[in-house]
Amino acid sequence: MCNNLYVLLLQYFASPNKDDKNKQEIELSACRYAIQALIPIVENRVYNCETEYMPKYYELWEKSYAFAGRRSLEHFIDYIEMEKSNKVLASRRAVLKPFIFYLNKIAFSEKLKYIIASYPPSTGKSFSLNYFTAWLFGLNINNSVLRLSYSEELVLGFSRSIQDIIRNPRFSDVFPQFKIYGTKPFAKEKESDWKIKNADTLTSHMSRTRDGAVTGIRANKAIIFDDMTKGATEATNSTLHAQLYDRWKTEWYNRRDGDTTKFIFAGTMWSPEDILNRVTQDRESLSEVIESKHFKYVWETKDGSTVFIRIPLLDENDETTCEDVMSTQEARELRDTTDEFLFSCVYQQEPIAPTGLNFADELLNHYDKLPVNQDGKDACYNYCLAVLDTTRRGKDNVSMPIFKTDGVQYYLVDVIFKQKAMTDLYEEIISKIEQWNIIWFAIENNTDTSLKTLLEDRLEARGILTCSMTEKYNTQKKEIRIKDQQGLIKKMLVFKDKRAYTRNSDYGKFMNNLTKYSFDYPNKHDDAPDSLALFISEIVLERGKPSKPKPINRARLGI
Repeated sequence: MCNNLYVLLLQYFASPNKDDKNKQEIELSACRYAIQALIPIVENRVYNCETEYMPKYYELWEKSYAFAGRRSLEHFIDYIEMEKSNKVLASRRAVLKPFIFYLNKIAFSEKLKYIIASYPPSTGKSFSLNYFTAWLFGLNINNSVLRLSYSEELVLGFSRSIQDIIRNPRFSDVFPQFKIYGTKPFAKEKESDWKIKNADTLTSHMSRTRDGAVTGIRANKAIIFDDMTKGATEATNSTLHAQLYDRWKTEWYNRRDGDTTKFIFAGTMWSPEDILNRVTQDRESLSEVIESKHFKYVWETKDGSTVFIRIPLLDENDETTCEDVMSTQEARELRDTTDEFLFSCVYQQEPIAPTGLNFADELLNHYDKLPVNQDGKDACYNYCLAVLDTTRRGKDNVSMPIFKTDGVQYYLVDVIFKQKAMTDLYEEIISKIEQWNIIWFAIENNTDTSLKTLLEDRLEARGILTCSMTEKYNTQKKEIRIKDQQGLIKKMLVFKDKRAYTRNSDYGKFMNNLTKYSFDYPNKHDDAPDSLALFISEIVLERGKPSKPKPINRARLGI
């Protein structure tokens, strides 16, 4: 039965004509059925059949994997690596899965045009791109790809690896049309430029350094940018970052051959100014960004054109994301002994500026316990003050810092800091107002004018009538507002000691966002310092406080 099903899928895959409009969907459906039905059945039989039948079931299992690999990049890689003792994807699947998934998707999707992926070193991003490129030629012998990187040694090494994959006999098991070439599938074998036999394109694969000439060459399927920054020595080289970005806009983008060419940027974050971040900012400005429904650390644009993947070395629980690359203990030791700028960029994929960190933790006021009077009682008033900075983009955080005050300074006691839609946070906001007895609440709201009314109605329904709300519509640029209030933020606001909160808590994420904000470099997020500037201007300086009527002596005015 299993063998008959396998043969049936082979026939179904080959059933459409070359010009059949449904050809791609039929091929995908055949491979999808093999993955969802045939392979699980055969795997089960391998483990549960009588010993004499095990070799036949195993052989059929391998052939089923090869068949699925015709349209599944993950199964293609797994099949090629079956014969290897040191398997890369198998040991790094947890972190590479989203990259493999979206590389597979971009090969067939009309909407998806860009993948921007950043990983810590040695996680296998270049390995994945090598297999992806080889797989593309199996999909269509007439595909052409341009690969760029910072050094000739690196980019030519990628080229040789791709050639080795295509020469591998197992590649022909997946793509039988290559069997006729044997171990010589190339009509032109120069490392920098090679062509597959019988391909219609002038050159199938082109390798260039970032300084190499690209005039006159075209890629009809993909242009891949892999590690465009050399390393720590170039991390703070603003001139170089600007030059690379300018070449992207003026030269590399125009190497596409029509609107079918896809762009893939992969590497390690080195700076807020590097090409990965600059292109990310460009793509984010064109469409709202939302969290992926499939994977953690992945975001997509609402229009479906772009995917952003950012895999940190340490997750929000301070645990390693890939044990086979680096253990949790090793990763923590590396963090504690590495420059904060480099660790945040290279290993956490959270690029921060090396200079201009005016809110660095050591420059802020801290408290272990709230102040007390001489009699040992709490010196702070029994109420709190808070502001709410709502989100404008999908990757922004809703920020709601909550302060107690002793009449002199303001102590950050709690905060909401989440990448969630406002509609998901209404109940938590109301609960915080009740929990901390917030009597004055300023909302910066440039998008939804009904928010204040909605919150007031919910408070009234809960019987909470002591919270006075003001709403602020801001027209001033955030960078200017933060810079104007930076002195008072550092002078009048007091924050918990680092040991009093965890990194993955809202408080920890808020402080991380605040302490890594820079006045010298572009900032990915500025939600924490922006909400503090709002607190200073609208609460501390009472600029947003409702006007109160004052009595006047009418006689003195001659009335």
